[in-house]
Order: sequence, then C-alpha cells, then structure tokens
Amino acid sequence: MRFLAIFALISLVEMATFFWVQSWIGLGWALTLAIATALIGSFLVRRAGLSVMDRFRSRVSEVGLPTRELSDGATVLVSGAFLISPGFITDILGFLLLLPPIRDQIYRILSRRFTGRVTVFPTGPTSKRVSQTGEEIIDVDGYEVG
Repeated sequence: MRFLAIFALISLVEMATFFWVQSWIGLGWALTLAIATALIGSFLVRRAGLSVMDRFRSRVSEVGLPTRELSDGATVLVSGAFLISPGFITDILGFLLLLPPIRDQIYRILSRRFTGRVTVFPTGPTSKRVSQTGEEIIDVDGYEVG
C-alpha cells in the first residue's frame, strides 16, 4: 500500500511540475523537452550499461567479485527506469544516477550496509570447504552422477 501511495505522490508532483514548466516555456517546448530528455537519457543509459557490462566481464574473468559492477549495474537500471518515465523530476534523478560520483556514493552506502552480511564461498578445483560455522560444504558441481 505504501508503494502505491508513493507512486501516486510522484505522479502528482510530476504533473504539477510539467504544468509549471509548460506555463513558463509553452506546451510545445515542454513536450519537446520531455521527449528530448527521454531520448538523450536512453542513449546515456545504454552507453553506461555497456560500460558496466564490460567491467563486469573483465572482473569475472579475473576471478574477482564484481561487487562494484553489480552496484553500478543496479544504479544504471534504476536510472533507466527514471529516465523512461515521463516527467522532469524523475529525469533529473535519472541523470544524477548516471554520474560516477553519485554511483560511488551509492556503492559506499551499499557496501557498508552489506559488509559482514554476505558470505562468499570460493569456487574452483576444491570440492569440500568448511563454512564459518564449521559445517562441511560439498560442491556438487564437481561431481557427475552416472
């Protein structure tokens, strides 16, 4: 129910903002600006998304955890959702989420929040590992049934 209330509030604020902008620059220019921000935003989101995917592939091939890349990917995804939704406020938020300093700050917040909450188990040639609680873990990917 809270999500619906937030969605309705954002819609009302976006409509009020659109009417305010069109009263200053005219309806034609307001529509042109809304369409232009959607087109420019989709181009920038695509470009940022491809960059994140390249970094993700590179990190995975180095056998590293792509935590930064996952955070950036999620931020770019949310940015794209904001930019394709009609409205000037969501467009501003979408463009802000594409800025690297903003994504850096989001990554810092997320990494502080999830540090110590996620357990990472190494993968590789070993089939038996021990968890933090001392229980033995058997990796079934290395075994064939037959």
